[in-house]
Amino acid sequence: MVKTYENWKGDLEDYLQPGDVVDEEMADHFLNVLPPACWTAKIIQIGEPNNHIGGRATYATLEKTVEGWVYRGNCYRGETEARS
Repeated sequence: MVKTYENWKGDLEDYLQPGDVVDEEMADHFLNVLPPACWTAKIIQIGEPNNHIGGRATYATLEKTVEGWVYRGNCYRGETEARS
């Protein structure tokens, strides 16, 4: 099931779990809510850190896959492995 921006209510982390596929409107939100921390053809990270782990900031992360944009959780800049 694809999680949609339209159905999102409340806290992002309550709505999305790592592995959730999201719609293009959600990907656009990640890209446009703030200047992105990382933006490539395969990764979008929201520009504001969510947390700091080991002295490094983590960011809400989407990764482009064959299934579409997939939420990966909070990852270090430029990475897709959840850290928090």
